[in-house]
Amino acid sequence: MNVKLHTPKTLKTGSGLSTVKQILLSIVATTISIVLTFGTAAFLDERKKQEEKREMTMVLLYDLASGIEQVEKADSSLRAAFDDQVEVAAKPESLSKDRFFLTHLQGKMSLYFTETIERIFSSNIETIYTLDNVLFAENVSELYQLRRQYKEDVCDKVMEELRSLQGVPDYDQVLSIDLSYYIAVSGTMIGRMKELFDRCKQMMDVSDNDLEAYRQKCLQTKQSSATDSIDAALIDEMMQNYQRMEEAIKTGRKVK
Repeated sequence: MNVKLHTPKTLKTGSGLSTVKQILLSIVATTISIVLTFGTAAFLDERKKQEEKREMTMVLLYDLASGIEQVEKADSSLRAAFDDQVEVAAKPESLSKDRFFLTHLQGKMSLYFTETIERIFSSNIETIYTLDNVLFAENVSELYQLRRQYKEDVCDKVMEELRSLQGVPDYDQVLSIDLSYYIAVSGTMIGRMKELFDRCKQMMDVSDNDLEAYRQKCLQTKQSSATDSIDAALIDEMMQNYQRMEEAIKTGRKVK
């Protein structure tokens, strides 16, 4: 006896249940597609956001680290000058021997950092959004303020006193500049700057090794750019020399 299996009419193509099933499958497929599309886009967008945040963080911390290094050099120069001042106080004859150390100190009171990164940070609200950390941004802002204040209250003030000296300073003029005061101000400000800087690194999970790696990357980029510029200049000079020689040969042949 042969038994024939028949597909229920309700599941046949064109039937109501089949149509509903196809619609549901279509909805599920569309939903999955939308989820995958927007989920992938959101993932890529978040990754890009985190990369931009990290890069901006490293740019700021590297710039601030360079600034702290500069003020520490100025501080060291102040302390060395004070040691010389003490020596002059004890041995007046050493003044004429050295033509006085304050002349040397003048060059050490110039800070060599640029304010480009600071201006970008201070004037662009998008930078704050990129960092996504208001407290970090506030600490960075305070660090930049301290850096400017160091220049004004230490470096500029010392330079003003140095410029007030007429000719080769005598014994009393040498001792009239209170370097011990500037050293105290310098030490206090540098201590605060380092405290804020360490706090900033902790907030953004940046180690000293991370900063060193970024510094090496920056140095390699600068060296590469400088090398490219030198190579381009040499090639340009070589082409000009060839052209000059060619013109000289042409002129020489005409003379013959």
